[in-house]
Amino acid sequence: MSDIHICPTCNARAKKVRTADSQDYQLKAVQDDDAFAKINQLKQMLEKEKSRNAALKEKIASLQA
Repeated sequence: MSDIHICPTCNARAKKVRTADSQDYQLKAVQDDDAFAKINQLKQMLEKEKSRNAALKEKIASLQA
């Protein structure tokens, strides 16, 4: 999942990415405001589905017991 941050040098929106060679983090600029909005929408949807999934797992566990 991508983390959106504000770049300290240029104040632009950026994603926090890990380099393949070393385990350091770098900021990669997000160019499109629509993409930024879509990323946030997908993050919210994913969190909602995670909580729904956890609730369903609890319900299945209680039914099996």
